[in-house]
Amino acid sequence: MTSITHTDVLIIGAGPAGLMAANALEKEGVDWICLEKRSEPSTLSKALGIQARTLEMFELLNVHKPFLERGYPGPGTKLHLGDTTPSVEELYHIQSRYPYILIIPQSETEEILEKHLNRSGKSIKREHEVIEVTQHSDGVYVKAEHNGETREYHAKYLMACDGAHSKVREVLDVEFEGQDDGFTFFLGDVDVPAFNDIYINVFLNDRGAAAFFPYKDGSYRVVGLDRSKQGEPRQDHLSLHDLQESLDTILPEPLQVENPKWLTYFGTAHRQVTTYRKERIFFVGDAAHIHNPIGGQGMNLGLQDAVNLGWKIRAVLEGHAHDSFLNSYHHERYPIGKDVLWETSAMLRVVLLEGTIGKIRNWAGKWALTQNWVQQRVANHMSHVYNDYDKTTQNRSLRDPSLSKKALQAGDRVPDYLLFFDGTTDERLYPFIRRHGHLCLIYIDDAQDEAVIDYAYDFASKVKETYQDLVTVYLVARGGTVSSNPDHELPIIYDVHHDLQKHVGMRKGHTLFIRPDGHVAFHETSTSSGNTLAKMKRFFS
Repeated sequence: MTSITHTDVLIIGAGPAGLMAANALEKEGVDWICLEKRSEPSTLSKALGIQARTLEMFELLNVHKPFLERGYPGPGTKLHLGDTTPSVEELYHIQSRYPYILIIPQSETEEILEKHLNRSGKSIKREHEVIEVTQHSDGVYVKAEHNGETREYHAKYLMACDGAHSKVREVLDVEFEGQDDGFTFFLGDVDVPAFNDIYINVFLNDRGAAAFFPYKDGSYRVVGLDRSKQGEPRQDHLSLHDLQESLDTILPEPLQVENPKWLTYFGTAHRQVTTYRKERIFFVGDAAHIHNPIGGQGMNLGLQDAVNLGWKIRAVLEGHAHDSFLNSYHHERYPIGKDVLWETSAMLRVVLLEGTIGKIRNWAGKWALTQNWVQQRVANHMSHVYNDYDKTTQNRSLRDPSLSKKALQAGDRVPDYLLFFDGTTDERLYPFIRRHGHLCLIYIDDAQDEAVIDYAYDFASKVKETYQDLVTVYLVARGGTVSSNPDHELPIIYDVHHDLQKHVGMRKGHTLFIRPDGHVAFHETSTSSGNTLAKMKRFFS
């Protein structure tokens, strides 16, 4: 009789999304097993742009430093519209500690994430091909072929991170709605000896489009679309001669490419599952959504999907949240995926404009990029720092109408420029979140305000009784000394830079509950510990 291996969460697929999911679960102390069909990690560069919000996610998982050491921080894009002088889109406008796009091959992204797991003593189970997935009241059962043998696994939940051709999605007969775009792109990792620019360069004209992404070693990723070669039978093999021929067609001035490390053609599609959750199974990354590569969004979406779900599963497994709490994964991530599919499809249509309409596009694009407000909006939007969850029904229900319009509310991303003074050193907010996960800040303003301090201690006591060590409560003051009861002592930090007041909208008696992924759970003005605890319970419902 075949034995069954049990775990809390089964991850199918060890690409970027699967490895991110494993790291997120590992940080939360959730037991997991990851099955991967491939025998070895991929050596192909594939996706290469890490956006600012993803880098913030890496920091919250404490895996960011190797990325910063190995990646190339692209400061912006030079957009060559037509054959005229390029317009520059700067990224320093991004409201993050990472105001750039980090260029690093996907193979290195996977390597860094897997090594971080290995340091925790965990590893990926490779050469496991899923052949059967069934759901029952007690969890998910999976059969996988491994070296000619059938192995069986059981988990309370399953994260399908197995890509655009997801076996899990196929077995469950989940529709992947959408269609192919019908265009063929070229891609090459090459040297361009006559080209030396710190910016990403994008050439767009009636002949096609080509983009040059600089790697840290001085080579380039070249990707684009040659109009003269559309409509032909698509091939996977791209020769250096074919790449050079397309670049000679598109570029206003010739650029010689050489020393190819990877050459290929690829097609694109825009597809999305209608629901990211099917009972105990969740679709993550390319298993949930695919689209064309314009803007460098796809891999980032998958990495952020994984982080959104990991801490929620822990809260449910430990009994702090209802199973229905996991529905928020679909409610929060599906709309963002849908928006990106729409935007990338729209951008592809803009790229394909030609003739008089193409000239209008070029003129309008050049004008827009001279406007500072346009640059700011584009930079922040493409970096994903604007990807809030404030519009979901659940998060809207947690809003406090008495807060100012500029105050952060449920679902909003909390920026990391908030600085706190603990009496000896300055420290940023994200290290606090990384250490504590669910972080509750109570603003006491004047350290001698006994009424608010009494509320804070009463609330903290109730939180400890209800949620044990899941939530950490801090007092926040602008100054002064808090005389606390030794039996109920709370840690205190000082908002000496007034960042919480200026950027978050906190005032005396406010409670800010921050999620492990750096979004606001809720921002409450009431100083009734019963009311605030009830809102916390609603959040976890």
